[in-house]
Amino acid sequence: MTRRHRVTDLLLFVLMPSLLAMAGAQSSTPASGHASEIERIELQFLSAKSADQRKKLVAELKSLDRLPQDAAVLNTAVNAMLPQADSAEQAELLLELAAANPAGAQPGASDLAAGREFLVDAREVAARARRPIGDVEMLADIRVDHLRKDSLGRDGLTTSLAQQIWRINTADGAASFSPHSIMYAAMSERLELLRARVLKRNGSVVEARVFADQPVIEHSSSMYFDSRSRDLHFAPLEPGDLVEVEYLLLPATELNPWAGYYARLDLFRDGLATALRRRVVIAPSGLKLYAVTQGLAPAVVRRSGEESIRIWEARAIPAQPAEPLSPGASSTGPYLHISTIASAQEFGRWYSGLLEPGMKLDEGLQAEADQILARKLSTAGKVQAVYELVQRGTHYVAFEFGVHSYQPYPVSTVERRGFGDCKDKAAMIVALLRAVGVEAEFAMVRTRSAGGVAPDAYSVQLFNHAVAYVPELDLYLDGTAEYASPGELPPDDQGAMAITVDAEGRAYRRTIPFAAPQTNRVMREVRARLTADGRVEFTAQTRLSGYYAAEQRRSCESNDLAGSYRESLAQFYPRVKIGHAVAEGTARASQEVELEIEGSLEAVQGAGEVTLRSSLGSAGLAKKYASRRMRRNPELVPVTPSEHELFDYELPEGARAILPEDTTLLTPFGRVKVSYRRAGRKLQVETYTELIPQTVSAADYPAFRAFCRAADEALRRQVRIVLP
Repeated sequence: MTRRHRVTDLLLFVLMPSLLAMAGAQSSTPASGHASEIERIELQFLSAKSADQRKKLVAELKSLDRLPQDAAVLNTAVNAMLPQADSAEQAELLLELAAANPAGAQPGASDLAAGREFLVDAREVAARARRPIGDVEMLADIRVDHLRKDSLGRDGLTTSLAQQIWRINTADGAASFSPHSIMYAAMSERLELLRARVLKRNGSVVEARVFADQPVIEHSSSMYFDSRSRDLHFAPLEPGDLVEVEYLLLPATELNPWAGYYARLDLFRDGLATALRRRVVIAPSGLKLYAVTQGLAPAVVRRSGEESIRIWEARAIPAQPAEPLSPGASSTGPYLHISTIASAQEFGRWYSGLLEPGMKLDEGLQAEADQILARKLSTAGKVQAVYELVQRGTHYVAFEFGVHSYQPYPVSTVERRGFGDCKDKAAMIVALLRAVGVEAEFAMVRTRSAGGVAPDAYSVQLFNHAVAYVPELDLYLDGTAEYASPGELPPDDQGAMAITVDAEGRAYRRTIPFAAPQTNRVMREVRARLTADGRVEFTAQTRLSGYYAAEQRRSCESNDLAGSYRESLAQFYPRVKIGHAVAEGTARASQEVELEIEGSLEAVQGAGEVTLRSSLGSAGLAKKYASRRMRRNPELVPVTPSEHELFDYELPEGARAILPEDTTLLTPFGRVKVSYRRAGRKLQVETYTELIPQTVSAADYPAFRAFCRAADEALRRQVRIVLP
């Protein structure tokens, strides 16, 4: 989980978290093949003391002549080895080895009689849905979760039956639909495909082509999941065709390592119009389940023997409009959240049991903590030292395998590897802060873009990020913001919902505050001399604070500062030369970054006339945030820096300035001020721009758009200088 990689965050919401208990995984030994060699390699890998040993063992596993009957034991071995992989390359290789040998169906797995009554007949639902809606519409989306006790008598072991039926309405829909993929979490689930077919208009049935499972890997984002994808290719589709997919997700083992925990967040609205969406949970009557819904009728509940059956459904659900900067679907449409956890305190006790075993410092980390203690720092100084230590010592790679989709790896493992994801880094920050005497809490975060949920819903499925929290300073620390100082939070963290868990297992629901405008700030001062031939010689100082200082530190490390500034100015003044560029304050402990640029530009726009822009900053608000005439979804106005610009020009003797009128805009969406002052040969132009981060409703959007357009007009105004 991390704020940097939102594409992969979607996988965490769509897929159930991986739940395989490594120590308890059992597999039957095939009659022939390489089962004994695979099991030997697995055991040696798990007990190996060095990375070199593990590397050799993975190479040995790859070299085996894998036979079809090796599939189950190979997958079990890979599932056990993945969490201990030393590198992204090693994890990728293990994922590819397992994906090439899917374990296949379990004997008797197709027997889920308790759930089949909730499925529908494809042709019957098509006949009832007479009027086509869109290029493709979903006629039915049904999921039945059947909960039972595991081999240790704990609740929450789940078998899921799913049915999906689409109707192809147009040629464009036919072209866009195929292929289709089913994703599942390989370490917790086994996929059995029951049906994948096309029901043609003439009454014939064409079976889908089914391809071998493949790992789901986000190379660009350094995130590695135990997710697999089974691709289904359908015959050339035509308008009127029905596509039907039906499958089972079976427990990979008979153990539920989450100790009785079960939860799901189901979003009932997506990009397709849907005729029927149904969710069914069948569970022992004695199991307490807590449902939170938005926009849904109460569940229909009935008893069947020793089990209770809960049914939620919605019909005629319109498609979710696709609009930029929309909040997550939980903010705009119906959803169902169901969990075995009833309260924040119950969540804290339960999640603390997952956190605490991995928070013990090893010898190396304890030595680092002792060195920080020896420096006799203040609380803020200790926080700075710990934060820098984690940022410097761990880079971002996410191994979302098994229970580690939501449980951090032990901090000793993270230190040995030198990498971790958001929750690994947050856990290390918390563990080190506690070791140096600073109270700290682990914070599970639902970022602002993920969408809101009701305050009485509790589960790990709600969260897509993790940070650390220091109550004494009311300070949040995001370990994935690698160039940030304490307090410089990424924009999507600000305004997010969080549940923090302290060392005693107490949990608190919090909202991460937005930074004040003076915290996220860009201040630009330009002193320039305009010559009689229209040349502008300037010195510019730009000071950045808040998260934008962190982004500038990153940019200074990897980019050419002079080239970047030249490119920025060239969009306004094509003929630009940069003679000197330097950045100060790029150390993480600094509170702001200062850039100093010297250069010149040609500003002549005609015979004897120069035009100078009022602003070099945030003009373009309408294009960025209000390009549409109207909206159907709310809009998340992002966190942006306040920008203050001051231009001091020295004009040539005899020059005449034609100045626009001053402008002041004060609205609930933000404020803009532009002023012009002339005194002799001195000309001063000053601008201030502030956009307030908020959720703008569809009804308020026209007013917001009007503000953005008025702001752009004010900031784009030009000063005309008639040269002598």
